[in-house]
Amino acid sequence: ALDNTAALTKMGRKMVEFPLDPALSKMLIVAEELGCSSEILTIVSMLSVPRIFFRPPDRAEESDAAREKFQVPESDHLTLLHVFQRWKAEHYRVDWCQKHFIHVKTLRKVREIRSQLL
Repeated sequence: ALDNTAALTKMGRKMVEFPLDPALSKMLIVAEELGCSSEILTIVSMLSVPRIFFRPPDRAEESDAAREKFQVPESDHLTLLHVFQRWKAEHYRVDWCQKHFIHVKTLRKVREIRSQLL
């Protein structure tokens, strides 16, 4: 993002257009070049909010089992993408979030951030 004289590079000028951490901004820019901008847009939005899962003490095992259904062993980022894609496929239903121990308000915030970054 900066050259050897501390001036913004072409990439740096693009990165400052996003209200995000520089690493996340760069992810969005590179994703467009790689043809996966929709997926990265979702991941960046998911990384911009607090934890999406909740774990009630009296239902810890049940919530852990629900969270495991979304796990993608290769990557926590892909796990986040998977959660959002499933919620979208379920038409953004509140009861689906409750069943899977997911904060619906947090996912709504993700959807809002995602639409703002488009």
